[in-house]
Amino acid sequence: MAGTRNRIMKYLFVTGLKLSLVGTALLGIYLIYLDSSLTERFQQNRYQAPALIYGRSLQLEPGLPLTLAQVELELQQLQYRKVSQVNDSGQYAKGSQRLHIYRRPFDFPSGPTMAEAVQIDFDTNGIQSMSRLPANLPLESFELEPPFIGRIAAASGEDRLLVGLEVVPNLLIETLLMIEDQDFYHHAGVSLTSIGRAALANLAAMRTVQGGSTLTQQLVKNLYLTREQTLWRKANEALMALIIDYRFSKNEILETYLNEVYFGQDRGSAIHGVGLASRFYFGKQVQELDEAEIALLIAIIKGPSYYDPRRYPERAQQRRDMVLQLMFGQNLITRATYETAVEQPLVYGNSGRLVADNVPHYLELVRHELAQTMLPTDWQQQGLRIFTYLDPVAQRAAEQALQSQLSRVSDDPDLQGAVVVADAKNYGITAVVGDRNPRRVGFNRAVAAFRPVGSLIKPFVYVNALSGDTPYELASIIEDTPITLANGADQRWSPENFDKEFKGDIMLYDAFIESRNVPAVRLGMSTGIDRLVDTLQAAGVDSPIPAYPSLTLGAVPLAPVTVSEIFVTLANHGRQQPLRTITAVTNHAGLALYRRSQQQPEQAFSDIAAQQVVYGLRGVVNEGTGRALAASFGKDRLAGKSGTTNDYRDSWFVAFDARQVVTVWVGRDDNKPVQLTGSSGALPVVGEVFAQTGIQPLTIQLPEALTIQNYHRDLGVLIPLDCAEGRLLPGLTRAVPERQTCAGTVREEKWWERWF
Repeated sequence: MAGTRNRIMKYLFVTGLKLSLVGTALLGIYLIYLDSSLTERFQQNRYQAPALIYGRSLQLEPGLPLTLAQVELELQQLQYRKVSQVNDSGQYAKGSQRLHIYRRPFDFPSGPTMAEAVQIDFDTNGIQSMSRLPANLPLESFELEPPFIGRIAAASGEDRLLVGLEVVPNLLIETLLMIEDQDFYHHAGVSLTSIGRAALANLAAMRTVQGGSTLTQQLVKNLYLTREQTLWRKANEALMALIIDYRFSKNEILETYLNEVYFGQDRGSAIHGVGLASRFYFGKQVQELDEAEIALLIAIIKGPSYYDPRRYPERAQQRRDMVLQLMFGQNLITRATYETAVEQPLVYGNSGRLVADNVPHYLELVRHELAQTMLPTDWQQQGLRIFTYLDPVAQRAAEQALQSQLSRVSDDPDLQGAVVVADAKNYGITAVVGDRNPRRVGFNRAVAAFRPVGSLIKPFVYVNALSGDTPYELASIIEDTPITLANGADQRWSPENFDKEFKGDIMLYDAFIESRNVPAVRLGMSTGIDRLVDTLQAAGVDSPIPAYPSLTLGAVPLAPVTVSEIFVTLANHGRQQPLRTITAVTNHAGLALYRRSQQQPEQAFSDIAAQQVVYGLRGVVNEGTGRALAASFGKDRLAGKSGTTNDYRDSWFVAFDARQVVTVWVGRDDNKPVQLTGSSGALPVVGEVFAQTGIQPLTIQLPEALTIQNYHRDLGVLIPLDCAEGRLLPGLTRAVPERQTCAGTVREEKWWERWF
């Protein structure tokens, strides 16, 4: 009996030993596999980061015509907090004509800037002076950080703003370790001590206040494992944590955790990492967080949905205050700080979204342009920060103007429209609206609605006529009489004027500002249809252009964004550059990946022609089809042109000042008549955009070859400047003929004049 028992025990021992050896071998093989695969994944593909998109940064300088209210609105959009006494970044105080701003630190494309306090004084003309505080040193330039306008999520659907450990406040790190893993710097990835301590703390509090998993285990679970609660998953988690801890430094693991930890949802995107969570909950950068905000972030980690401070403020505040109490108990904060922090609101009037209002039509252009930009193929590992020209003031104005004015000018529910606002000096697109519902995603009319442009083409007909190599100038007398032309194979075309009348001989300037059709056709035929095609292409049109006589009256379909580009060329003295949305791209660490080159624009047509046409467009606003703008903003301040197509199917208006070009199209998607002219449909939208953004009046700077001269109204010939019967217009510089009378004739020379 004893021998049998011994044999069984021996068999069990040997079998157990063999199984142990096999298990050890299998475990070793599995650990080798985990080590190789996990190490590579952790090094090269820890997480995916999105492309974060920013608008333009507001540049402030003494002399700029910006009001205190406009700058304050910018601060509110940037989620600066209005206080009575400015003590920290992200705050501002307001006086009667003064702003005290404490700008946040920000990594601009040109490099990082520190937090800075400034004082800005205003007068009736705008910014009077600026000074750096507290020394009151004069300041010539000051740049606010750009607004965050959207993002292109990574393939994982996760959003994060990667931050380095060096910018995370020490208090946040110390509090995180106190709550989640006190032995982080002393264990090997798994801590039995932490498990025991957590069990005792939870038992004493009669609720869960601490977890037993180390930060490394939590990181492994978030990065590589599912949420299932099984022994195998827990064992796998422990093994992977041991490997990660062995292969990587504690600081690498901690930084990865801080960029990976989950903080909730923004619409359909998951918010990961303390960098983006700081923006999401507080509108701040992580380095700006105060004690109460740090405590709330650490509190949220326990359960982002359960402790959502906007949905469940009471339970979020209870946990935040508990974290603050522990911070005080561990001497991380003083009693005074603790007492102040527990009285602080959870969040300050934030919308609960990273972006309060999407700008889908603008972002469509950004995505298209980004796809054409040479970027690293692995950019999602480092993330992108995309800096654009978008101006929130112009964007909001364009959205509101289109919505309100379409309802005012027509009760047609199917009436649609598009608005493009461009920064003329920098060739940048600052606002785009492609639907009367600015949030609707789908057909972006600003980019994809190719519609005949009507009379918007006429300025480019006049560009060719006034280029200096033709006999025409603004004062030239041209014919407004019937004409019939061949317009394609076997087609005869007899253009008419809008009023169905003909005026006979008419000054070119008058034909221009009255937008008369027949004189424009005659000029276009005189200078050549092929030349008009070349001018339009040089100005920015890259779609096919039909070379028929009807082109002179706008028989060519263009998208509003293209119309904007050719008018920006006109506003810039004939100098052309493609309009763009993106100014620069960096990764999340601030390393520059792309910057828009400041190359010289190409000269599409002469400055002589451009300046005379702009003068004429100013006349269109002063006394022509755009005079409603002059009634609102004053004469000689804007230039513009209307466009109306056959049967009133399309209503266009383009206007510009010294700063921006505003293009508006109004019509129906099914191309049915809308019974609106350019002046009755699109112009009111343009006017409201300028009413909200303000204007910088045009100044006419004639090139040396042009001077303001006096021309006879009926004959178009030069007459002396002191003749009241004349019309002052820019023209090629030349002397008035001797003995020229105010009637436009040459006075006969007297006999004594011939002698002397």
